[in-house]
Amino acid sequence: MKRMEEAAKDRCCSSLEPIHLDLKLTRLPAKFLMKTHQKKLLCRVESLVLLGTAIKREDDQKDKLDPIPFDLEVEILTRLPAKSLMKFQCVSKMWSFIIRSQRFVDSYYALSSTRSRFTVTFSNGLFAEDDARRLFIFSSSYEEEKSSSLVAKLDITIPVVTMDYRSKCPSIHGFVSCCNGPQFIVCNPSTRQVITLPIKGPRASLGYDPVGEQFKVLNLVSSPDMYLGFLVHEVITLGGGGEESRNQVTTAPYYPVTKGLYINGSIYHGAWAPRLRMDPVIVCFDVRYESLSFIKAPRVVVVRERESILIDYKGKLASIAINPYAPFQIFDLWILEDVNKHDWSKQTFELPFSLVNMTSPGTNKAGEIIFAPKTLPPTVQPFFIFYYNVETKDLRRVSLHGIADDKEFWRRYGLKHNI
Repeated sequence: MKRMEEAAKDRCCSSLEPIHLDLKLTRLPAKFLMKTHQKKLLCRVESLVLLGTAIKREDDQKDKLDPIPFDLEVEILTRLPAKSLMKFQCVSKMWSFIIRSQRFVDSYYALSSTRSRFTVTFSNGLFAEDDARRLFIFSSSYEEEKSSSLVAKLDITIPVVTMDYRSKCPSIHGFVSCCNGPQFIVCNPSTRQVITLPIKGPRASLGYDPVGEQFKVLNLVSSPDMYLGFLVHEVITLGGGGEESRNQVTTAPYYPVTKGLYINGSIYHGAWAPRLRMDPVIVCFDVRYESLSFIKAPRVVVVRERESILIDYKGKLASIAINPYAPFQIFDLWILEDVNKHDWSKQTFELPFSLVNMTSPGTNKAGEIIFAPKTLPPTVQPFFIFYYNVETKDLRRVSLHGIADDKEFWRRYGLKHNI
C-alpha cells in the first residue's frame, strides 16, 4: 500500500510542476458548484488516494473497483470553488501537488474566466492610526445579464496598507496588486495569501507572461525628474520554486503620468518623451521579452488620470478622455487599433445623465463600459456601479450589496476617516 501511494505521488510530480506561490486560483461561478452526487464522488476519490487501494463493492462480491483515472480527479477538482480547494490541499500530498501545480492553476483560471468577475478595493484612509489601516478586497464571483443588483463579499483585509483615491489595485489572472511605500503587495483573494516585494521606486505594475506562465513586476527605478539620458527599470520575476529573480532594463528617457495597465501580455502607461509636456507616447512593456517600446498617442490621451482613464476595451488599449472642468456626461473613447502603425480611432458618447466622482475599471464580457465610484460614499449608503452600452447608448445602474453598506462595518474599521 505504501508503494502504491508513492507511485501515485511520483505520477503527479512527473506531470505537474509545483509552484511556491498560491496566488493564482480564482473563484468559480455558481453554476460550477458541486452537487450532492458530485460531492459523493469526491469522497470516493479521497478514499482512493488516502488508502491507496480499491473500495470493495457493497455486495458480497470480492471484485475491486478500478481506480478513478488521474485526469478525472483533476477535472473534478477544477469544478470546486477556490475556498474548498484551500481545504483540500490537506487531504493528501497528491491533492496538494495537483492543486498547487502550474498546469492545474492555468486550467482552473481558464474555466472560471468565462464569466465576468471583478474586484473592489479600498483602504480606510490616510488618517487612520497605523495599526488600524487596512486594504479591503471585495469580489463578485459572477454577473447576471441585466441584473439590477449584485452581491459582493469581503475576501481579505491586508493590515497596514494604505492607498489614496488615485491608486488602483488591478486584478490580473486572479492576483491583486498595489504599491505600499517601498513595498509592492501581491495578493490572491481566493487563497488569502499575500507576498511583499521590496521595490526601489514608487512606480510598479504587475504583469503576466501567458507563454512562460510567469508573473513579473515592472518597477521604475530612476527618477524622471533627474533628466538623465536614460531610465533604469527593474523587472522582478516570481519563480515557481519560491525564488525571485531581478533584471535591469534601460530605455530612452520619458516622464510617466498614468498608472500601468496590463492587457494581454503587455503593460501600458501614458508618458511624455523625452521630457514633461513634450511628445505624448504610450510606453509598452512586453512582459515575456522584458522590452520597452514607445507608441505615438494623441495628446489628449496622455494627460493626468483625472482627464484620461486608460482601460482594456475588448482586448485593446483605450482611453476615456473627459473634460475635468465640466460635468462627466460627454466623453471621447480613443482606441489603439494598430499597435505597430500607432493607429488610433475616436468615438464621442453622451451619457443620459452626469456621473459624479466616477472612474472606469474597464469593460465587462459584453463590452459594456463600467463606471465605478472613486471613493466610498461619505455615509453608509448603497454602493452603485454603472454599465454603459456603446451600441444602444443605454446606461444602467447596478447596486452592489455588501460593500461597506452597514454601520457596524464602518465602526469596526474606522471608515469615518475614509477619503
